[in-house]
Amino acid sequence: MTISSRFPRRSNLIGAIAIGSFALACADSGPGNRPTGAPASEPSLAEPIGASASARPVEWGYSGEDGPTRWASLSPAYAACANEGTQSPIDLSAASERDGDAVRLDYRPTALRIAHHEHVTDIVDNGHTLQVTVEEGSRLTTRRDVYELKQFHFHTPSEHTIDGGHLPMEMHFVHQSENGTFAVAAGFFVEGEPNPNLQRLIDHLPAARGETVHRPDVTIDPAVHLASEAPSYAYLGSFTTPPCTESVEWFLMQSPLTASREQLEAFEAKLDRNNRPIQPTGSRAIGVAALARDLAR
Repeated sequence: MTISSRFPRRSNLIGAIAIGSFALACADSGPGNRPTGAPASEPSLAEPIGASASARPVEWGYSGEDGPTRWASLSPAYAACANEGTQSPIDLSAASERDGDAVRLDYRPTALRIAHHEHVTDIVDNGHTLQVTVEEGSRLTTRRDVYELKQFHFHTPSEHTIDGGHLPMEMHFVHQSENGTFAVAAGFFVEGEPNPNLQRLIDHLPAARGETVHRPDVTIDPAVHLASEAPSYAYLGSFTTPPCTESVEWFLMQSPLTASREQLEAFEAKLDRNNRPIQPTGSRAIGVAALARDLAR
């Protein structure tokens, strides 16, 4: 049995990952791409959210002398990368069958709302991943904190595994709270029906590494096709890139999205295996959380 055959397929979603069916709906209303320099303040994987200024100049990669096994030795700021039993990604096979807490999403005009039609600030090829940064407004609420969406990005193949197997692609929505804590909502892609919303993003990808495409005319709507509930793996881990910040809440949607072989290859050609190896689970529990929204308006 292949990895993809173990999961139900969905062909018309992208942003659903780990937030029910959190679809990326891009609206094209303006002229062509306008490459610009990346703003210094935008969160990125090359300059991770929460990284100190001293950590930013230290280059890291996915192979060779600056690969994952060497990250902790590249900078004191990356010391957490060497910790065992607290890092991400992990294999999710040992997930508990019991239901966990609900993670609430609310896009009504309240403190918990997810703003509709947020502008894409930038699409960045920073050499480590393809990342989309967004404006303020989208929020995720857990028992621990309220988090605001900062950016989303991609890894090929997947970083987390199920029964030891990688899936073709994984997408991370990175959130940060006012208290400086983090949560990542994530999901998988398997080969199947073409994903029209993913294609719209592919159509605007930067042509080269280090390039930023600024498209104020392109919008995403986190509310489109938002399911009422989505069972997700839940555990406490870390960033999967330096500085490997810990105590990150992870929520990974169990049912993956689909993308065509051509769409997956478009990301693979850009990303060139940007997945950190599996880390020891240690004594951590892997639960099942319900990523849900309030249907009341």
